[in-house]
Amino acid sequence: MTNQCKKSSFPFCRTAIATALGILAVPALAADLVLEEVVVTAQKRAENVQDIAATVNVVSGADIDKFAAFDFNSIEQQTAGLTLSSPNARNSTISMRGVSIDPEAGVSAAVDVYWNDATVRSDIAFNQMYDLERIEILRGPQGTLQGRTSPGGAINMVTKRASLDETSGFVQGSVSDNNGYNGQTAYGAPLIDGVLGVRVSGVYDTNNGTNVDNITTGFDDQEARAYSGRLSTIWQPTDTLESQLIYQYLKRTTDDPKAMSGVDALGERPTLDAKDRKALADTDDFGDIHFNLLNLITDWEVMNHQVTGIVAYQESTKTAQTANDRAYSLQYVDTQAPSNQGTQTKVDAMSYELRAASMDNDFWNYMVGLYYQDQNTTTKFLSNTVRTDIAGLGLSTNGVLPVNANNFAIFTFNTFNVTDTVQIEAGLRWTYYELYRRADIYFGELTYVPPSLEAFVDQIEEGISAAFPIEAVPDDKDSKNEDAVTGSLAVRYDWRDDTNLYASYNRGYRPSGISIVPSPDVVFLPDGVNDLLYDEETSDAFEVGFKSRLLGGQAALNGALYYQTYDGYLGFVRGVQVLNDQGQPADLPGGLVFNGDANIWGVELDGQILLTETWNAGGTMSYSKGEYDGASKPCNERQPGQVLGSCDIDGEPLGGEPEWSFSLNSEYYYPLDGTELYVRGLFKYTDDRINTEASAGTYNVSEHFDSYEVLDLFVGWRSSVYTWDVSVWAKNVFDEDAVNFQQGPDQYDIAISEGSYTQTNTIHERIFGMTARYAF
Repeated sequence: MTNQCKKSSFPFCRTAIATALGILAVPALAADLVLEEVVVTAQKRAENVQDIAATVNVVSGADIDKFAAFDFNSIEQQTAGLTLSSPNARNSTISMRGVSIDPEAGVSAAVDVYWNDATVRSDIAFNQMYDLERIEILRGPQGTLQGRTSPGGAINMVTKRASLDETSGFVQGSVSDNNGYNGQTAYGAPLIDGVLGVRVSGVYDTNNGTNVDNITTGFDDQEARAYSGRLSTIWQPTDTLESQLIYQYLKRTTDDPKAMSGVDALGERPTLDAKDRKALADTDDFGDIHFNLLNLITDWEVMNHQVTGIVAYQESTKTAQTANDRAYSLQYVDTQAPSNQGTQTKVDAMSYELRAASMDNDFWNYMVGLYYQDQNTTTKFLSNTVRTDIAGLGLSTNGVLPVNANNFAIFTFNTFNVTDTVQIEAGLRWTYYELYRRADIYFGELTYVPPSLEAFVDQIEEGISAAFPIEAVPDDKDSKNEDAVTGSLAVRYDWRDDTNLYASYNRGYRPSGISIVPSPDVVFLPDGVNDLLYDEETSDAFEVGFKSRLLGGQAALNGALYYQTYDGYLGFVRGVQVLNDQGQPADLPGGLVFNGDANIWGVELDGQILLTETWNAGGTMSYSKGEYDGASKPCNERQPGQVLGSCDIDGEPLGGEPEWSFSLNSEYYYPLDGTELYVRGLFKYTDDRINTEASAGTYNVSEHFDSYEVLDLFVGWRSSVYTWDVSVWAKNVFDEDAVNFQQGPDQYDIAISEGSYTQTNTIHERIFGMTARYAF
């Protein structure tokens, strides 16, 4: 395994491995020190995470609180092999086990998100977190039990539920030097003892976001603000029937100026570095989202079976405005036309799941279920464009992009207790997909006509209108039905009382579709619009692993080795051009999805240890290497006679994810008269990785991002029974300013100043803060 460490990152690889193996070598210091059991519902049953024949990481609600993880992105710091990225206020993406996808590609997610076991869009997850029980991170294909058959994994966010017999709650406030304030509260109590309970919780959060100032507009007070409330109820009219209703509302508004870096070829605009955090656009970008979530979960024990029904509803509206002229290059063109784009995405979805599971059979326990989801998504946009080749003429276009997806599934999951030490699990899922997608683009109006062309307005409008509407998805390609069979097989062997070994197989699936290319130049592709179609993706993952309790339960160490092959992996490429009938290259906006065979292999470790009664430590490590296998992608390198190029990518990296990453944490406390003084740390190392943007390697856009390390430190004083807690903390203690996103120059910058500036995002700068919490 160490042979895979790159020379630049070898010390960190060695440290990660030594830390994990060191757990085995630490002698037991106290016989009564035992790690708490972690119970999850990753396989639709409540079970100890150590008994699951798969890699499941858990971030508990306590971990979220003690590391001041106020938003979803913060979870990345606590877990290796997971990337949570938000390059702007509109787009977010989750990557796991080296699998990622551009959110603008329009394909099914590589990693799906669930809220209390119901599927939600990833942009629902990328918000403020509060009053959570745990977050379950399921790695590898989810081909049997989850609502979608994603190839990379799944994340399930489990909120704290109402109680029938206990009153509890908390009040928490945090302030920080990034103009930050985070206030959280929760209160739960039984209304009728043993029969009806309720819990209410809420959060208000504000900070300065990425702390970018716009030197053109003078905007210097960036703010990201969110508030949310949740109501949870539980009703148990009999010993065998229980129903829970959970509702949540959230609204977030985010100023989103884009930081630029570069040197102006015209010698007029300032020289900027990524760490300057300065924007140049003549408008200020923003992104807003609000959503409603509602889950009704019913469990009924009948005839030695547990019957579970989940009805889930989600509704969201996401609005954003983005400058098309990010570097303010149009100031050098005599025009008064606007150059920005506004978008609004509305989602309305219902899902239903009904399953029945046997209870406590000696040999065979089974589960059968039905699943149905109906999701309707509509995106509308208004884009303002300036024609620098026609004296600064301005025009607007607008479009509607409906995407509707229904899927129906039948699934079964079976557990066979072959002997006292051998268990076999087998699952199967059949899914039927009904998919609909369109993209219609219309001409709006002329937003500016230069004086020299005012006499020709009618002719200009007529000429532009002739190219519209654009049907990016024609009528005969907007609907498709298909089905897929996925499943899983696992064998677990309890080698010793404290160690089990397992081997598993899982299949993932993502449906076929069509690339959205809003351009009439599609007709010049070799096979026209048919070249926009892409096939389904299937993946087969093989995993062997172990899970162990060591030192009499004082420590735990788990590990896995996996290999995953992809038949038709869904890749995505931007910036591709096709030769038109004049032999000139014409842009294919939006990008192209393509299929290519690929494989990934990797190693994962996670461990915890109670070093003494007052000192604990833990960590996770991940190595993942993915590459294309005999694949090719559309590109602009053409052979004679080709109108669309094809480039060999055999052996090239599969995505822009780091090969190595690890996260380490530790806490030590000192007892003091019924209280405790404590210090804790959280460290994350992220290896270097490639830049997957189409512009990488051109216009001073980096082809690789450097590795970086982030250290968070916390010092506090609390009650020994945890009723109150006060802490001061620093995140990114050494003020690391690593670049984690870079995109090439916009079209106006290229046309006017040869591409002087790139959009460059860096990780969050150092933050100092304080948190006070009172629980009851």
